[in-house]
Amino acid sequence: MKLSNRELNRISPALVLVCGLTGIYPDSVAAEETQSEPAVKTAVDQKAKQQKYEAILYELGSFPVRRLTEPYQNNGHPGEVYFMGHRIDVHGWLSPLRATQYLTRTERKANQLPRTRLSYERYVTFLDVKTYQQTRDPLLFAILRFTLDEMQRSQLEIKQPEDLLQVYHARIGLEEAVLKALQGRGLTGPMVADLYRQYGDPVLLRYLTPPTRGAQEYRAFLEQLLKDQSIEAALRFVVYTQLYQADRQKYLAGYKAFISDHIEQLPDWRDRKNMNTALSAIGDAESIEIMNRSLLNDPVAEVREWILVVEQLDRKRVQPAVIDTLLQIAEGKGKPCQHVLPTCFKIPEQGTELRPFLFAWLDWAREQPNLAQETQQKIERVLQVL
Repeated sequence: MKLSNRELNRISPALVLVCGLTGIYPDSVAAEETQSEPAVKTAVDQKAKQQKYEAILYELGSFPVRRLTEPYQNNGHPGEVYFMGHRIDVHGWLSPLRATQYLTRTERKANQLPRTRLSYERYVTFLDVKTYQQTRDPLLFAILRFTLDEMQRSQLEIKQPEDLLQVYHARIGLEEAVLKALQGRGLTGPMVADLYRQYGDPVLLRYLTPPTRGAQEYRAFLEQLLKDQSIEAALRFVVYTQLYQADRQKYLAGYKAFISDHIEQLPDWRDRKNMNTALSAIGDAESIEIMNRSLLNDPVAEVREWILVVEQLDRKRVQPAVIDTLLQIAEGKGKPCQHVLPTCFKIPEQGTELRPFLFAWLDWAREQPNLAQETQQKIERVLQVL
């Protein structure tokens, strides 16, 4: 029997109702419910994974920014913590080292912070770099970062360097954290050389070690780096230092000449500081002369102060040449300088940045035994001018 359109329209609602009561669904309705099931399962899995990662972060001794009650600087970005203008949380979590600094004593006790050091094996289980490469989960990144930091801070024995180097090879932005954790505890010069050949990462050169006797291939690698003009001078200085440490007699003259030629051009004040430390350790008249040049002209006050500190520590006696340089500074000669790190001294005007430190150093100098009369007079002269 053929039905008319009017009759079909009248029957359709009834048919849908019968299908619903008998469990028979149209294809579109069934497909919609089938698609919602994976979405619910995914949300449940994501929640479980988040809870798992947060539990690991708490186990490491980390703490979430969202739970802080003490005031902190956020530079206008809620949920982030800044210190001296730099963000210090990692995806909303403070490192174990930083966490306790922002909690009250009661909060530290309630959260059992700081946590005790974990075992090497437990730390290694947290280095799930393969999963991070697949998911890029920010909480897992924080776990990787804090695990490496804690392994470095606790100075755990590294039983297998490859446990950490897997994170380096992943190239996920934690390369230097790996090197810091391995430095002095399993990271050898030849290992660094192999990594440099693979990746050409300049930061690797700061983790080189002196060549040992018989390591001719590694020594040749260092000498080749030294000749490579495409490598910045600060890093070639690090290379030269390793060679000098291995054979001081062979490399001394070239080492001093290299420092003299480059010390004023290095842009980073910490590299210039390291060069002056090396000169102080050498300690001959030529090295002292180069140091005095830095003492008079370096634009960073911390470098000049450090020169006086190492002079005091290395020689434990007053160098007349240093006093001559301080007199020039007191008389306004040399180039101006300023601090780059926070200082407890109030600097009243430009040009007096070194004055508080100089007074303290000169007070130490005038108390040293067996000072020549001429040196004593120069010290008093500097104090008068200051």
